[in-house]
Amino acid sequence: MRDLFATLPDEPPSLPPGYLDTVLTRGRRAVRRRRIGVAAAWAVLLLLVAALLPAVHLPAQPAARSARPSLPDHVAGYSLLTSTVGRAPAGRAIALYGYGNGELFNMFQPLVVGADGDTYRRVDAMVERNRPSALLAPDGTRVLLGDDRGQTGDLLLVDLTTGERRSIPLGERVGVRLLAWSPDGGHVAYSAAPLRATDEFGTGNVVEAQVARTGTLRLLDVATGRSTPVPALRPAWTAAFAPDGRRLAVQVGQEAHLIDLTGREYARVPVPAGRELAAEAGWTPDGAFLATVPWLGGGPSTGETGHATFLWKVGDVQFVPLAAGTPPARVPDVVQLLGWRSAQSMVVATVDGAGRASLAEVRLDTRARRTLSRFATGHSCELGTQSCQLFDLHLATGLLADLTVRDAGRPRRGPWPTPLSVVVGVTLAGVAYLVWRRTGRVPGRGREPAA
Repeated sequence: MRDLFATLPDEPPSLPPGYLDTVLTRGRRAVRRRRIGVAAAWAVLLLLVAALLPAVHLPAQPAARSARPSLPDHVAGYSLLTSTVGRAPAGRAIALYGYGNGELFNMFQPLVVGADGDTYRRVDAMVERNRPSALLAPDGTRVLLGDDRGQTGDLLLVDLTTGERRSIPLGERVGVRLLAWSPDGGHVAYSAAPLRATDEFGTGNVVEAQVARTGTLRLLDVATGRSTPVPALRPAWTAAFAPDGRRLAVQVGQEAHLIDLTGREYARVPVPAGRELAAEAGWTPDGAFLATVPWLGGGPSTGETGHATFLWKVGDVQFVPLAAGTPPARVPDVVQLLGWRSAQSMVVATVDGAGRASLAEVRLDTRARRTLSRFATGHSCELGTQSCQLFDLHLATGLLADLTVRDAGRPRRGPWPTPLSVVVGVTLAGVAYLVWRRTGRVPGRGREPAA
């Protein structure tokens, strides 16, 4: 060791001017960069956790059932971040509806909005079956759907409180149109017919159009899954259950056939020309009248129901008496009759001159009209290029009598869709890596100070 030190020069080599200041400056800069890098890495990590947290599939926690069902005073707009019933069931619903547009991109969403809070969910089972027309149970806890892809061998019952699905076999493959759900939830009326393979097969409305022209009425016992055909009622156009749930009015041609749950017919009531029995809600709560609306499409002879089109056609509601009595006066400015709060109070969908849709309560005795809720129909659909349209709207009719209106809060849409969460997570992880590579290097490494 002594010999090694002996080889060192007596005087140390001279350093370049300002060398010490340069070293200190670079050292301070490296410390600052490391501190900034650590802070940035923590920030990216927090963002990553925030992005992935909605993707975590926690045990379903449906909204707690409130004492009285409610409807938000305005319904939230379109969002790609809305989760599904199957992934995160949110509890009973007050409304089921289709939402979106298809002008440039097919981005429609079948949605339910909560009856106990501002929860929104996509009905993923409907998407899987090409968004067929569906029925919402009167108590808002289930959705029943057929299949718009063509003939189907079953109906599908989706529980909105658990996300579970129950297949109800039909015994054969047929096209299906769902017509009405009884007030007690026990029975569903639907129309079914084999489909012909024509040039129109595979288009969006082939199932509904063909079954509307040729379908035979069937009565489904929801509990047992047993269907009872009523061959005499063909083609079944629209239907509405009586308030007691034990009788049913079914329109065939321009007549409403009144039957019981065994299919036995006991009366017929003429339906005025150019009009149809209001689907689902066409029997008044006092049992005295049938409510009719103008044809939305071309009428029973054409099969063009128009029931799955956007809400746009303003009409009226007129009443046909089932026995002696004076029917209520005509109710104008109605796009769709959705249900009843009492024998003197109906809930309808309306659309103003600018195309904005809303729900309103109309009193038959005083003609007073009160807006209950509004739908967002601005240009937020199809990536902000198109207006949002509303269609295939249903309310939980059994909840309307006790319905209140709540101030709409922040929409609770559930966990993000998994593909979106993965994309965001990978992107943030890449940013974190780049930040680490950029700030983790020591400045000047691999370079010698200038002589």
